[in-house]
Amino acid sequence: MLKPEEMTRAVVVGSIESLDVTIEGLYVLGVLHLIDFNEQDEDFKIGQPLEKASDASKKLIKLRSMIRALEIEPHKLREKMPVSEITKTLEQALVTLDLNTSKKAENRQRIQSLIHEKRIEITSLEPFAPFGIAIEDFGGYESIISFVGLCTADPTLAFSSKLRESEIFTNPRKSDIAIAAFVGTDDRAEAQRILSEHGFQEAKIPQVTGAPGDVIARNKSEIADLEKDLERTEADLDAIRKKFAGLIISSEEHLSIEVLKAETPLKIATTMNSFVIDGWIPSSKVKMLQDSLNRQCCGLAFVETLPSEKGDEPPVKLKNAKPVKPFEFFLDLVSTPKYDEVDPTLILFITFPVFFGFMIGDLGFGLGLMALGAFMRFKLKDSPDLKMLGTIIIVSGLMASLFGLFVFAEAFGVPFHPPEANPDEHSWESVANIPIHPLLDKMHDIKEMLALSLLAGWVHLTAGFILGFVNQYHHNKKHAMAKIAWLFLLFGLFIEMMTIAGSATVTSEFINGTILSPVPDMTATLTGISVSIPAVVLILIGVIGLPLTEGPLAMTEIIGLFTNLVSYTRLAALAVGKGAMALAFNTMLFPLIFESHNIAFIVLGALALFVTQMFFVFFLGALSAGIQAIRLNYVEFFLKFFEGGGTEFSPLRYIRKYSVETK
Repeated sequence: MLKPEEMTRAVVVGSIESLDVTIEGLYVLGVLHLIDFNEQDEDFKIGQPLEKASDASKKLIKLRSMIRALEIEPHKLREKMPVSEITKTLEQALVTLDLNTSKKAENRQRIQSLIHEKRIEITSLEPFAPFGIAIEDFGGYESIISFVGLCTADPTLAFSSKLRESEIFTNPRKSDIAIAAFVGTDDRAEAQRILSEHGFQEAKIPQVTGAPGDVIARNKSEIADLEKDLERTEADLDAIRKKFAGLIISSEEHLSIEVLKAETPLKIATTMNSFVIDGWIPSSKVKMLQDSLNRQCCGLAFVETLPSEKGDEPPVKLKNAKPVKPFEFFLDLVSTPKYDEVDPTLILFITFPVFFGFMIGDLGFGLGLMALGAFMRFKLKDSPDLKMLGTIIIVSGLMASLFGLFVFAEAFGVPFHPPEANPDEHSWESVANIPIHPLLDKMHDIKEMLALSLLAGWVHLTAGFILGFVNQYHHNKKHAMAKIAWLFLLFGLFIEMMTIAGSATVTSEFINGTILSPVPDMTATLTGISVSIPAVVLILIGVIGLPLTEGPLAMTEIIGLFTNLVSYTRLAALAVGKGAMALAFNTMLFPLIFESHNIAFIVLGALALFVTQMFFVFFLGALSAGIQAIRLNYVEFFLKFFEGGGTEFSPLRYIRKYSVETK
């Protein structure tokens, strides 16, 4: 599970007569990752598309044009159409659809363009309609200059005082003033200066004639008629859409698959009489591929496996159990691991929900998250990413519920029982007596939670360095030993932290008495701080080992390891922060609910509590917890071993959503 599926290099060789059948068989099996052929020579050339490619491509172009014209939404189709029915009806349907759809789509576009143009004319003319001046009279004079446009301030006073002869019309509006000014040619420069001072912007007057009001009225009447024509055209297109949408979408899918198969020879090597298809196949599928091709091609095509060579980079097919597989979503956001690299999905499956659950730690919010995840998982099936994310939220919500039930004993920020220090605090005891008491109190056991966070960080980082050692061992022994040096450093830092903690918390006392019990109890006091001698020795071994394995620059990263370990205290910080937010809202609003005798206040208080809790605690708390849980994996954990850059396994195959092959 920590390693991808084993791959075998394989070539499929056969007679050119069996190429079509062979390609069909490879797509049906969906197990061969094709290596594109691009090194032509005298013997081997890139193949030519199959004969059906040209006809299928032409039909496909027509269908996609119809999908755009009819505005068909494929995801709304629910019934699959058999390929036999598509083949039988498509030819005649295309003729009928091509005649009807194209003309009506062109007519719709023409009407929409006309409506748009007339609306632009109305918008352009409306500011100047009150002037009562015909559009053709706005310009075209020999001795008079006209200015028509919009100003930010009224220039009338400036025109009358500074120009000898002028006439100006104005129409004040909400944000500007429409003007039409007429001056003699000698006053052009002065008029332009005045208008510039008043924020003048020239308007583009449509090339039409008549009074603006008449043109506007005529355009509105014509728009009304055009909209009726558009409604009739849309109704005709809608009728076509309802009748032929299933055929069009299923046919488009079927022809896309046919073109995909027909163009596959463009990626393989061929001669006059034979072909060679090179690729990778899961080792467990080699026998199945050989048997299938022997049966389908009647001995005209066969499979030969090749030994792996140095420099080969097989594609990566992750091999995870069904419950773990959704967590590949997080890996896809970063990079595909290399073929010889450890797949960290299983560790993500464990650590992400645990970190998330610890930070949320609430039965009520956990159940709410599970409900949200279930909605995404079962109602958003059309989006594979959202479906996987929904599954992740379900698992994380379950872990949050378990922490809330058995560790923190609270739901919606309210404890099952009031704490001993404050017996008057609101709790679920007023509703039901839940016989579970908290192991940790978020508001009081902060040191305990910090110790647990450091323990989680040490385990997580240790796993990262071990995986780094495994990844590097067969490639670079020196770099592999560097991971051991980092492990010494990490272990030394952790021992020193637990030495300082001593028995201050139950967790540190347990760790010192069990996990670290084999470590000699040798300490010295330095400026009032207990220093573990074994910890210092381990740190020195790591410090000496790093320059020998990774070079002197590795020494600069030692402080980074300390910050990585301390970074895990964010688990405790967010858990306390979420608990504090919930407590704050509950403290403010519970009196309105439980102590008020006014039913209106009770209802409003309960509603306010629900809304604020849901938004600030549920939404923001869950979002921040999710971000921090994945950050600890990406930044602190992955950087210790993960390189990525692998090629994802992408076999020759197709998926039918709207069509179905029947035998």
